[in-house]
Amino acid sequence: MNFDAIWNDQMKFNRNFFNPETIRDNPEKFQQMNNFYCLATHREISEALDTVPWKIHRKEHKPEVRSNTLEELTDVFKYLMTLFQLHGFTPEEIETAYYRKSAVVEQRHLQEMVRNLQEESRIAAVDIDGVLADYPRSFVEYVNHELGTQYTVDSVVSYDVYTSLGLSVEIGMYLKDRYRETGQKRFIPVLPGAREFLQRLQAEGYTIVLITARPYEQYSRIYADTLEWLARNDLEYDFLIFHEKKEEYLVNSIGNGAIRFFVDDVAGNANTVSMLGIPCYLLNRPYNSGVDIKKGVYRIDSLEEIPL
Repeated sequence: MNFDAIWNDQMKFNRNFFNPETIRDNPEKFQQMNNFYCLATHREISEALDTVPWKIHRKEHKPEVRSNTLEELTDVFKYLMTLFQLHGFTPEEIETAYYRKSAVVEQRHLQEMVRNLQEESRIAAVDIDGVLADYPRSFVEYVNHELGTQYTVDSVVSYDVYTSLGLSVEIGMYLKDRYRETGQKRFIPVLPGAREFLQRLQAEGYTIVLITARPYEQYSRIYADTLEWLARNDLEYDFLIFHEKKEEYLVNSIGNGAIRFFVDDVAGNANTVSMLGIPCYLLNRPYNSGVDIKKGVYRIDSLEEIPL
């Protein structure tokens, strides 16, 4: 299959209706074209469905004409290519996105269909940012790159990163949005001892559940970015969970009996976990120093201090 030839042929035809290089300059026209091609794709999918019997409440005596199905699916394919071209995506971007999405689908299938978290009996729940990944240092360096500033991670003495750096909320939120949207989490350095800690957990027979509040639902790419980061850095894990209220999710999903301990860098999360009856190790960070901790929370300076 010569995809480039197919792509270029579709592009040549589409230029009768819009110029992919300039269509974004006219937001109203772009919206109109996007709406049309989305609806057209939807319609062609319906027509492909109608080429075979599909109703569960009727016995349809509809002969399947394979060539009709192929023609309708080809229409779907052409409209999908048109949508990609309308949005300015390239074949290279599509190929990359395809394999990234495949990795996400495979991981979800593994942890939702092949393995059952509720059947695991010896779970170590580990946060990612600030525990395995060198955050917020990564974000501070991104801010410096974008603004030409010289902030250091030592400036982050509270959970309000923007205030710690002296940024307005508007600028801080804009930079955080760009930080996530451009996939910077793929390149966060791994904290010292993180890889070895996960290897120790695996050797001791723990089920490693990485659970993070990274806003995957708002930024869809974060799931694939996280998988890419884990693979690139050879970090062992069994389950990867995204949830805003990660502590409550774990307990509500599997109960607290199977969770042997939790590791986090946020004191509030650690306190919540401890009140649910789960021991929690809190990595000392400038932004959690001086914060009161509950019974069952144990401050540590490194992951090596956690007894397995």
